[in-house]
Amino acid sequence: MSFYVIADKDVPQLETIVFAGEAGDAVAVFTDPNRAQQYIDDAGWSEKQTVATLDPIAFMEWLISCHRNGVRTMMTDPKRTEHERGQRVDTLDIQSHLLHAGEHLHLAANPDF
Repeated sequence: MSFYVIADKDVPQLETIVFAGEAGDAVAVFTDPNRAQQYIDDAGWSEKQTVATLDPIAFMEWLISCHRNGVRTMMTDPKRTEHERGQRVDTLDIQSHLLHAGEHLHLAANPDF
């Protein structure tokens, strides 16, 4: 299982686009690399952006980094055309999901689980 994000090309470390919005900063996360590439193509970003593949551990590290840098939301499988039109985009709250992951680990570590 992998996650896909829009990343800068030709940089030594993963750099992703952060979208500014009324509800705070957001990042785009895709469950299919073709959807991520379609977003890049529709935005006209192919020269400077690429699709980066993150395994679950790398994804959690990236998500924590986003959270530490003040990004509040992740848009899931957004479509550029809908995003440009101001249509509703599915989102998830980053902090809530990080808390959930920590709570799950605590439960799994409990010998009575």
